[in-house]
Amino acid sequence: MKSLSAQRGSALILSLVFLVIMTLIAVSAMRDTTLQERMAGNLRDRSLAFQAAEASLRDGEDWLLSPAGRLASGVLVDEIPDPATWDGLAPAPTQAASAGFVDGGLHSANPLFHVSPARIARASGGSLDISAPGQLITSSHDVTSRGTGGTDTSVVVLQTTVVIE
Repeated sequence: MKSLSAQRGSALILSLVFLVIMTLIAVSAMRDTTLQERMAGNLRDRSLAFQAAEASLRDGEDWLLSPAGRLASGVLVDEIPDPATWDGLAPAPTQAASAGFVDGGLHSANPLFHVSPARIARASGGSLDISAPGQLITSSHDVTSRGTGGTDTSVVVLQTTVVIE
């Protein structure tokens, strides 16, 4: 009987401390896993947006180099002041959706592209005279594309310059 009265409950206190420590470790692991899942989802959204913008950019280049695009490129008047902030509305896109783009419900919006007006340049010196023999005249257009991922907040804008000789 003497040994039972000498116990003071230290095993209970020690087991409660271990339980609290294990709970804190479990909660921390769950938060870490949730954060990693969010990061993976955001990376997937950005990858989808990049792929959509890349597909739209290639469609814009193909459109510009096609006979119909070359005929239409003479009447393009809109410039994009800051491509990084282009919202796809102002100025209006040249084409609302990429022709060969297959969505499958993964993207929140169709990709867009915009072709800027031509900039004329000449490769040889002297005055700009189209009738002068041997003078190489080129035009260049900026092709800007905008793609979105699974959400409206994942947006990628790409731009390239196409030179037509």
